[in-house]
Amino acid sequence: MAVAIRAALRRSALVYALAGVTLGAAAFVADEVPPAVAQFVTPLVSSGSAWGLVALVIGYVAWTYRSAAVVAVGVLALSTVTYYALILVVSQRWNAGVQPWEVDSAAVSLSGLASVARAMTFWLVASVGAGVFMGWLGQAVRRGTTRLQSIASGIAMGFLPGEGTYAIFQIVVLWGGPVDSFHWSRLLSAVVQVTLAVVVVSVLLWLRRRSISWWVFVVTAAASVVAGTTLWHLVASVRMVM
Repeated sequence: MAVAIRAALRRSALVYALAGVTLGAAAFVADEVPPAVAQFVTPLVSSGSAWGLVALVIGYVAWTYRSAAVVAVGVLALSTVTYYALILVVSQRWNAGVQPWEVDSAAVSLSGLASVARAMTFWLVASVGAGVFMGWLGQAVRRGTTRLQSIASGIAMGFLPGEGTYAIFQIVVLWGGPVDSFHWSRLLSAVVQVTLAVVVVSVLLWLRRRSISWWVFVVTAAASVVAGTTLWHLVASVRMVM
């Protein structure tokens, strides 16, 4: 029995590790494809909604709240490391096209490396917070009481598309200039993120096959939309100075 359990744990660890590497690699590829393709691919594999949904689903299929948090953090952290490792080794965007014979090329390269290190550290910290939070939410959606499940589902439904709702709010409400092709592309990506979150959370609720308190769900989701949009505003502010 013990041997069978250890074998099952090793298989699960391998599956989750593969998922983490795959997600990070997919996010890297999304950065390299043409813009016309990226506006569809990026929301699915390289957005806050997509990565948060991965953590939510991991939490949903986990056996305990603890394992939900640990595995979700591990997958997101591995995805982050994979993504930035590919940037360092493959695309080398941190070089910014600087040639070795150019003046101060070493200083520019070191500055680029420092920028990558800061970004990776920031997203690793975010992976820990998002992994724990979304992992617990996924577990609550599956195993919580009716009230807890309603609250967790509402938070997930409103919070996960926060990057998309922030983009919509920024363009529709804050932006005062003309809406050009760039803004339409951002709006399309935002709509994809919102749709993805709604579909995945709805599927998890359907799989649970248990009634929820709809008024609790709606109120929680509405409050979470505001919270998620505000959070991504803060994230965008931090990224501007990194």
